[in-house]
Order: sequence, then structure tokens, then C-alpha cells
Amino acid sequence: MNICVDRNLSNAYLSVCLCALLALPVHSQTAQSAQQRMQAVQNRLSRYVVIRDSENDNMNLDSQMKALGVPAVSIATIRNGAVDWSRAYGVSSIEGAPVSTETLFGAASISKPVTALGVLKLVEEGKINLDANINQYLKRWKIPDNQFTAKQQVTVRRLLNHTSGIGTHNGEIYDPGSPIPTLLQLLDGEKPARTPPVRVEAVPGTKFAYANGGYLILSLLIEDVSGESFAEYMKRTVLDPSGMKHSTFDAPLPLEWRARTATAYGADGKQSVPPSKFVEPNLAAGGLWSTPTDLAKLLLEVQREYDGKSHKVLHQQTIRMMVSPDKSIASARRYGLGFEVGGSPENPYIRHEGSAFFQDDMVEYLHGNGIVVMTSGGGGGELAEQVIRSAGTVYGFPDFKSIEHSVVEVPASDLPAYTGTYAYIKVAMEGDHLTAEIPSGSPTARLYPESPTRFFVLI
Repeated sequence: MNICVDRNLSNAYLSVCLCALLALPVHSQTAQSAQQRMQAVQNRLSRYVVIRDSENDNMNLDSQMKALGVPAVSIATIRNGAVDWSRAYGVSSIEGAPVSTETLFGAASISKPVTALGVLKLVEEGKINLDANINQYLKRWKIPDNQFTAKQQVTVRRLLNHTSGIGTHNGEIYDPGSPIPTLLQLLDGEKPARTPPVRVEAVPGTKFAYANGGYLILSLLIEDVSGESFAEYMKRTVLDPSGMKHSTFDAPLPLEWRARTATAYGADGKQSVPPSKFVEPNLAAGGLWSTPTDLAKLLLEVQREYDGKSHKVLHQQTIRMMVSPDKSIASARRYGLGFEVGGSPENPYIRHEGSAFFQDDMVEYLHGNGIVVMTSGGGGGELAEQVIRSAGTVYGFPDFKSIEHSVVEVPASDLPAYTGTYAYIKVAMEGDHLTAEIPSGSPTARLYPESPTRFFVLI
């Protein structure tokens, strides 16, 4: 993060610039073995913002797992149309057995693009229309009409790409020892649901707003149209055809799967939720249990279908539509029908992250390499980003790199002039350097000068 300070402006202003993901130098891949590439990924973790030529910028996986309180990490990489290597690190619980590449993790929101594949299967079969009012397909429940739906309809396409106008609300984890809300109770916000009712809160088709509730409606759509349970339908149409033998949408997680499932941990790395007490009833938005190797298989199937070399799940035309953003809505230009999308027209990538205790991330270049990282919580989201940047160096991802800054000397006597509150950022002196609370009230981070008027923090 760059913080640009102008001496001529009052403390009422401070500009903050979030840097975009850019390219990394490509290291030779042909001269390395999979083992060497694995070692390189493990030992080249890097923050998003680093100090140029600093020996402290490259970190190893073991030290960062400890520093960020992450009990378990599992990784699978993709190279030249195949899984290059997979490995698991840590333990299934703080006092448990070591994890393996077959240990299941909660996929959280990575469930969404998987669900989207299942929805698009119904489109290919001619059972639903992407651009029709979804209420015509729903049998047990309808989206209530209001002043927003009077202007535009909620369609399947708009639910898939988060432009439906459905309100943005977080999911909830339930203990199967207590009542778990049904799909219809979740949709109407009725007890024992702990989330608000799913309602349209903006004119459909006018803006991007990430909505778990939209995918809840899609799970109802799948069940009402297919006549199967959501988990059964997804297994038949997506998981099995993709070779995902260690993945399921079943909830609660079947007893025979629990022994090889990681325990979830909170942000402090201490609060734990074992698989026996972990149910996300919004299956379409966050209910998948999987492994990085299985998700890598799914990404490889998407890659083959994108190239027209397979149609086990969908055909090329549908996949290419799925990974194309809606350019008519500015805020939706980095989201396709289920996947985040990026890169260049010549070398596009797909991505999705997940966060619900478990912190996960996956990236795949449709013409190249990719990676899946799943963690059991703690600071797993930050760790996954560091692993992806490391893999970007090793595998030549053209859009993922650390942002390098040089540090210059600024006399300590000049620094107090920059202290104060700038919008939502508080800048203060601490010893001989500046610190910032971003936003005000947050833990402090050291500010490093790259010029007498420009500072940055390490993130």
C-alpha cells in the first residue's frame, strides 16, 4: 500500500493507492524437476509489498505457518496440463495427526464456481435460460417482487455473476447438534437461520454486489429443476466427471469422511471447529469439502474444455462464456459466471478465493499453469497469497508479483510534520519512524519512506 503525503495539504487529506497484481520474472521451468519446483515454492514466500534487495523479503512456508498461526496447509500445482506436485503441511488439528494430500478442507466460497458449472449444465441441457426470470423455474419458493424487480428481473446469469441486486450477507456455520435451518428457512430468514432473508436490495443488472444469498437461490434452482438433492446433482454432473473422488457437498459431513478432514481455526489460530460441528447449510455458496488435488483436477477439466479437448462437464462454447466478464457493468468486469477473471486477452486466468474459518485460494491460467492452496484457518488467507506469489515466480504467472519499493533516508526531525489523521488513516511517531493505523483504531504498521513525501507499509 502506498501512502502519498503532500506537505502543502492539511491533515484532512491522505491518498492511499492499492497496487494491482503485475507480472513476475519467469524462472526456467524446463531445467527443474517437480521436486525442485516444490522446494522453490516452499522457500520463496513473499509479501505483497516488499523492500527492494531486502534479505527478509523471501520467507519459507514453515516459518510463515508459525508466524500466521496456520495449523495446516495443502497445495497442488498445475503445469503443462497436469498436476505437477501436491503436498500437505502441518496437522489436522493442533493436537492431531499430520495432514496428507487426501485431507479434506472446507472450500468455502470456492464452492461458487463449482456450483456455477452445475447450473450451466442445466443451461446446456435446455432446461433453463440464462436470461429468463428465475422465478419461472422455482417451484417451492419465489423471489418476492418489490420496487427493484419492477424495473429489472432477477435472472440466472445475474445470480451467477453477482449482479442480481440480492443483498450481501455473510454465511453462518452451524453445529449439527443444534437445529440446522432448511433451504427455505434460510431464504426467508426464519429460525433457526441466523442470517437475514434473501431479498432484492438493488435494481438487478445495474451493479456488482457479491451475494451468498444469490447462490442459495441457485441451489434451490438446481433441486427444483433436476429433482435431485443439490449434493447428489453436483456429484453426478461435476464432481464425478472431473475425477474429484475426495470431494463432497454432503452436509453434515458423513462420518466416514470426518477422520480425514482438517479442523477449522479462527483468525487467532486457537478457536477451533471440528468437522463434526461444522455445517454450512448454504451449500452452493460455501458447502464444498475438497482437497487441492481434486480442485486442480477440476481446473484442468475447465482448461481442457476451454480448449475444446473435453466436454465431460460442459462444452467449449459454454466454458468460454463462463470465463468472460460482463463488460456492460463496470463493477463486474473482473467476474465471469462463477469465476473471478483476469489477465490479458492472450493469456487469461480464472481465480476464486474462499474464507469461512478455512482460507483458500486457487488460480489457473487457461493456457498455462496454476495452483490451489487450502488452509485450516488462522492467517491462512495471507499465507495463501504469499504461496501464490512464490508460485508465480517459479511457474511464470504473468499477473502475480510482489510490489518492490526502495527505502530512502528521511531525517527523523522531519517526520513529526506528517503526523495526524488523514481521512480514515492515523499517522503517528514511534521512536525514530512513522506508523499508521489503517483504518484508524487498527494495529499500527510501520511506514517506510521511498521519498521525502511518499511512504509505504509492508503487507
